[in-house]
Amino acid sequence: MTQLDLFSDRKKTALIFVTTRPELFRSEFHDWLNANWPIYLAFERRANRLWNAGVRHAGARMIGEVIRYQTTLRQDDPEFKVTDWFWPDCARLWMLHYPERKGFFETRSGVSARRAA
Repeated sequence: MTQLDLFSDRKKTALIFVTTRPELFRSEFHDWLNANWPIYLAFERRANRLWNAGVRHAGARMIGEVIRYQTTLRQDDPEFKVTDWFWPDCARLWMLHYPERKGFFETRSGVSARRAA
């Protein structure tokens, strides 16, 4: 199996999680994830780095803002291009991928809480 196959399988698994657990995600998250897969991978890498460094509780928005900052620095146009609406969804997806790391992100529950996040 090549690196590209692993990348593709990982994305397929993520999209299946989002499709089969719609109560956890914004309705637009599936399309956002499909279009912004590298952003999610950046989120996942940073969360994993924190976990591997011994951190057992972190904020999804903190990780997201680092991604927004670094993405902005690499662009010719200095406007934020990475929306911050989906960081809670990224956190929920990360926790589905790593269920043994329960409690790393604190999330709200329910549809109204998701929309408020």
